[in-house]
Amino acid sequence: MSEVGAIPLKIRVGKRFMITIPKEVRERLGIKEGDELDLIIIDNGIVLRKPGSLMEFINSVKPRGSIKAFLKGREEEGDAEHERAKGRTE
Repeated sequence: MSEVGAIPLKIRVGKRFMITIPKEVRERLGIKEGDELDLIIIDNGIVLRKPGSLMEFINSVKPRGSIKAFLKGREEEGDAEHERAKGRTE
């Protein structure tokens, strides 16, 4: 693995294709029973990832253009949706 901070571990696939996440990994990532994880298929591998918080996601998004342009686009989308909805009720 070439990812910085990667810790290669081997686990075994059990009955019904179940896997157990090692205790050290669960503790390090704060994974608890019932948590949802992202499963990502990359080439010939699988990555399980704990989803980030909403704030982490927001901070990771790279803005394109100005806030004014974004808000104008949202307003236009809302206007278009309103017009479509009006057309369905008439």
